[in-house]
Amino acid sequence: MVRYSPASLTFLAILLGCGGGSSGPASPTPSPQVGGEYDVAVALAQNSCGSAVQVQSQPTSVTHSAGATTFTLVHGGLRVTGNVARDGAFTTQPVSVQDTLGPAQLAMSGRFSTTGLDATVTVDVQRAAPSTACRYVVAWSGTKRGSPNVLG
Repeated sequence: MVRYSPASLTFLAILLGCGGGSSGPASPTPSPQVGGEYDVAVALAQNSCGSAVQVQSQPTSVTHSAGATTFTLVHGGLRVTGNVARDGAFTTQPVSVQDTLGPAQLAMSGRFSTTGLDATVTVDVQRAAPSTACRYVVAWSGTKRGSPNVLG
């Protein structure tokens, strides 16, 4: 005959209580989800290029598959691709553009929120005349149309 002490019976009860069926964790909604149309207001935040710099609001859309880390943003004729984190922070790859002042490199960083996006767009221009580089920075503030963004 095997005898169990009260302590070993308690331990056995705890072990048995830990087992059992489980359906596993619920499948979370993939995040982030930031695709859609945005109303974006733009404002010149910094400028070493002179008075010729003009910025304007344009129709803006984001193409993004739920849960993916990459996205494409189109603002007027500008098309950029970037990476977005679960918390909505994003950066785009630098892209060469033809600015009215000359050839330029454009990069963007910012954050998607549940209701829109905020971004800083940096444009580095190599001016032909005078032959010097200059930079201007544009602040974006966008409101999402339709369903809210989902962040993780």
